[in-house]
Amino acid sequence: MAFFTRWTSNGTNQVLCIDTPAELEERMLESLRLSGPVEFQDPFAMLRPLLDEVLKISDQYTWRMSKEIRKHETTRSKRPSFDDLNDLRRHARHLEEVQEVSVETLERLASRQEDNFKQLGLEEDYQSEAIEYLRFQLQIMKSLRRRSQANSERLDGEMNLAYNVIANTDSLIMKSITLLTMIFLPATFISALFSTTFFEFHEYGWNFSTRFWIYWVVTVPLTLFVVAVWRVWIGGSARTIREKILGGSSKNKTA
Repeated sequence: MAFFTRWTSNGTNQVLCIDTPAELEERMLESLRLSGPVEFQDPFAMLRPLLDEVLKISDQYTWRMSKEIRKHETTRSKRPSFDDLNDLRRHARHLEEVQEVSVETLERLASRQEDNFKQLGLEEDYQSEAIEYLRFQLQIMKSLRRRSQANSERLDGEMNLAYNVIANTDSLIMKSITLLTMIFLPATFISALFSTTFFEFHEYGWNFSTRFWIYWVVTVPLTLFVVAVWRVWIGGSARTIREKILGGSSKNKTA
């Protein structure tokens, strides 16, 4: 939505509304009818009912966003939808941005209103009421902005939780793969070992090669070499690696 106002010293007060909801016109006319005569010598007289409607719309969108976030919080799944979260995050940021600009605009209007009243010579009671009402509208917009900021923070928490859930799920999958490997690896190793040419099985028994030591001479150094390369590549001893992992976890929890 966008609004442009024009006021002249002879009491002409015009407001151009762009891209507003269809029902806004009806509510504005109803508000003007119920509010009584309008002081057209006040340049901001037409802004009072208009800002009321803007606040109502902003309030509706703010609480609608809050309800959508709450709906997501109560229906969490192990595999969260990042598309839905990203859409909510984008809308929440946009709403927060609009309300931030609205607060700045209302602050400028409040400052300008006091300067205008000093020159127009309107009644003191009217000036006091108009100033207080605009401040009231400004405070409501600030409250809505704070609610939108809280919604954004809740969405940040949901995004972080979603990442943690996925990381935890991936960790469980890796543990399952590791367990299956540990179950089948011993039997696989024994089967592979006895299928080498160092062993020979026949109907009357089996023969064992006297050069079986060659297998261990090659296997043990090669295994130690692979472990050493892994430790150098990963960056330190097992204790150092453990400290890095635990240290990184502690920093993440602290943050």
